[in-house]
Amino acid sequence: MVTRSLRSTAKREHTGGTSPITNHGEKANDQPPTKRAKTTKERQTTSTPTSTNHETIQQPDTAQPRTLKLTEKTGDIFAAPPNTLLIHACNCEGSWVAGIAKAFHDRYPHAYDAYAAHCDEHSHSLFGQAQLIPPRDDDGDSKHFVGCLFTSRSKGRKKDSPGRILGATRLAMEDLLSKVDEWNVKAGDVGEKVGEVRICQINSGLFAVPWVETKAVLESIDVSGFDVKEIKVVSRE
Repeated sequence: MVTRSLRSTAKREHTGGTSPITNHGEKANDQPPTKRAKTTKERQTTSTPTSTNHETIQQPDTAQPRTLKLTEKTGDIFAAPPNTLLIHACNCEGSWVAGIAKAFHDRYPHAYDAYAAHCDEHSHSLFGQAQLIPPRDDDGDSKHFVGCLFTSRSKGRKKDSPGRILGATRLAMEDLLSKVDEWNVKAGDVGEKVGEVRICQINSGLFAVPWVETKAVLESIDVSGFDVKEIKVVSRE
């Protein structure tokens, strides 16, 4: 009987009649292993992080450099607060006898004298440059800065081509903005610094360049390195 019982027990163990016991006293799973789900830690390790501590990751600044902003309005360009800079396009021959240049000549005779003397000294080498003329005490309440952009070497039939005028316009405006920065650093006192900046529709009169073309050039100028970021374009009604 004992022999038969031992044989029966051995047979059951050999055929899997009883489940083996694990070290923890639990029955082992004799089913084929299934794919284990990843733990939270493993999912965090294998996934691409998009944030840290629920904070959005800062992306690199890809903003384009700031360009000159033009704000257009109608009115009187000369009806401006003190220390306003008024800009117009000039030839390099010392002539303000027609168009809006004559209006500058009549209103700011001292500015014309400074401009004419500058042209006498440098002539056509001024092409693509600028002149910043500060106000004088005898200007009364106006006290306006005058900015000359040398966009054509001559006038009338001898004026430069539209393409050359536009190229000189960019260079001259960049030169003027640089001169404004230099002036404001030296001025110190806020009352002596350049304030508002205005411009007429330059090149569109006697130089016969469509304003839309000049405007496109001006608005493409990178002003990230200059103090002046915006200019008011004032045209007559």
